[in-house]
Amino acid sequence: MGLLCFALLVVYGSLYPFTGWTDNGISALAFLTAPKPRYLTGFDLITNVLGYCPLGALVVLSLHPRISGVRAVLLALVAGTLLSGTMEALQTWLPNRVSSNIDLMTNALGALLGGAAVAPFSAALIDRGSLRQLRMAWFEPHASFAIILILLWPFAQIFPQDHLFGMGAIVREWLTDPDSWPVQWLQGVFPGLPDLIEKIGLLRPDDVQGQQLLESLVTGCGWVGTGLFASIAMRRQAPMLRILAALLASALLLKAVVAEMQFPDDNAFNWLSEGGRFALLTGSLMLVLLLRLPRWLRGALALATLMLLVMLSNLLPANPYSWISEQGWRLGRFIHFNSLSQWLGWMWPFVALCYLIWRFEQFQLDRRSLRRARRKAKRLAARASDGGGDGNNRENRDNREDARPPGD
Repeated sequence: MGLLCFALLVVYGSLYPFTGWTDNGISALAFLTAPKPRYLTGFDLITNVLGYCPLGALVVLSLHPRISGVRAVLLALVAGTLLSGTMEALQTWLPNRVSSNIDLMTNALGALLGGAAVAPFSAALIDRGSLRQLRMAWFEPHASFAIILILLWPFAQIFPQDHLFGMGAIVREWLTDPDSWPVQWLQGVFPGLPDLIEKIGLLRPDDVQGQQLLESLVTGCGWVGTGLFASIAMRRQAPMLRILAALLASALLLKAVVAEMQFPDDNAFNWLSEGGRFALLTGSLMLVLLLRLPRWLRGALALATLMLLVMLSNLLPANPYSWISEQGWRLGRFIHFNSLSQWLGWMWPFVALCYLIWRFEQFQLDRRSLRRARRKAKRLAARASDGGGDGNNRENRDNREDARPPGD
């Protein structure tokens, strides 16, 4: 799963924004024999190598224990070369991208180095590693996909939302763009859609205090819903509070680091408003109490809280007191990474909701199976007791007949 996610990330970063495809009459493999690019920096070379190191490492880990050692490293090299070659070939038809054989070689080198670095430790990491032991001790066997979502959650907070942890606002993004295909389709079905969007805009508070209250509500729903979602994937003996504290700290720290990298002249914590701080404090206190509830009840509360988060993020108008405009963030230094983090923030709550619904379905199926097994066991026990009673009656009759005097 991790290998698939990283490969999709590479595809996204290589082909974004997926528009402007043009057939310029050049062969897709012409970059293999093209001269050295005119503008090439050491930063580009290092980025290309480091970008494919995780791919090579994940390939080696995914092949264990079937294939290991030198063969696994060679397969990581082949996988990195094929993926990079495919991306470079497709970039031939993207006017804003430049295909390069140097990129292919550095990407392949990165996959080779990543695979070679992990290959000697694959058995220790997977079979005897402490991470595997913690995974089995702290999380349920079915929680692999939930763990991936939990690890992605801090990255979903990088792009500046209108409210801290206000994820899932993709519907509002569509509705506020009159040229988007959902709006075009909805206007054909509901002609009164523009009036409805205008009425939704009137929900904006007129004062800073009202806006802070809304931010506290959205941030609280985002944090409490995420904490409850993470808790249903954990075992009862897991240190839930410490794991959630580390998750929150990593999200806040990552958001601050990226903000500092993109806007070094500003305060790295400008986005942490008074309403956000209040919500994080109260939400954390609520989680301390809610984690004591049964798993099924925590799952139901997580489902309801994330649904409320999505509704608020899409119904509430844009925050006029946001610490930075979205346009300013889009023009930052890492435009492709910014767009990826924005989509991650848009889609994370919807994927989490789908996982929760699936878990509820599995829970119901398990309960039905358990009930059927209990009913079957009761029927078998009843039949056994009836059969045993009949056998005892027959044995008693035989004993009485043997005890009668001869001739009776």
